[in-house]
Amino acid sequence: MTKNIALCGIEEELVSTLEHCGEFRLLRFGDEPERRGDVKLAYFLRDGPPVAFAIVGYPGAKGLTACDYLRTQNRALPILWLCSRREFEPEAKRIGVTFYGTGPPNTEQTIQGILKTIHTRVSEGGTT
Repeated sequence: MTKNIALCGIEEELVSTLEHCGEFRLLRFGDEPERRGDVKLAYFLRDGPPVAFAIVGYPGAKGLTACDYLRTQNRALPILWLCSRREFEPEAKRIGVTFYGTGPPNTEQTIQGILKTIHTRVSEGGTT
């Protein structure tokens, strides 16, 4: 059975890579003037089909705010936060979010590392 992975704040290159894997059903929650992607995702978690995993790609404080908000809405959902600023890693741990330091953007090594982390976390379970 294909598992749902929710995405918000994710760069198009990573979305394209995940789509080519074909292993997951990707649910994209983009920002709009009236509502941020993480807020739309939180509503979806309440009313939509189960989500196995969420990936947040907002940088810095915006990413921390999104992860913290999603965590308050759903304590069990595995969340992966992609962020180039390592100083936010302790805060990610504090709120129970897996932090992945992306380093230089869009490198093949970074994308492969993200895919490995996704596979590991999804295989651990975590359906809401």
